[in-house]
Amino acid sequence: MRRSTEQIMLAAAFLLVSMASCKPRKAIALKENIVRKERMVFNMLVGKNGLEEQKLNFLVKNDFQGALAQVDKQEKEFDQLIREIETLPAEGIRQGHELKTAAVAYYTALKELHVFDREEISQREAIQQAGGEALRAAQDKYLELNLQKQDRYKKVYEKERAFYQALEQFNAVNDI
Repeated sequence: MRRSTEQIMLAAAFLLVSMASCKPRKAIALKENIVRKERMVFNMLVGKNGLEEQKLNFLVKNDFQGALAQVDKQEKEFDQLIREIETLPAEGIRQGHELKTAAVAYYTALKELHVFDREEISQREAIQQAGGEALRAAQDKYLELNLQKQDRYKKVYEKERAFYQALEQFNAVNDI
């Protein structure tokens, strides 16, 4: 009799430990997929031979068409990444939709920042080709574009902060 009571207590303890150590697999998978996207963006924008580096190399050579082609590639990469996040399953995952929404908003703002380079590249080309009064006007336009870009950076920082807050909340409510 004593042995069966010990076995029951041991089985109950094992069951409690097993239940406590279970993490929500769907929530973990969602988070891993979103974090993986962050690495992809990092490689595109900062990685060696990434699209951003290639664009800068074209600009150093004053190859504006080559630089614009890299911006087009970046835009396609961001569009694909955003579509992939939007299609990630979040049903039944606490704070899953909020995390996806924050991630999409962040990557959309980041995309808008980097696609804005089209304007700057085109203006740099206009500066190079202009002379006299047209040169002065083109330079003024370029300065104006730089001010607009600062606003886009602010938006990225705001969306990034909201994304990381959503990620922290997601982790907390899902015990990750």
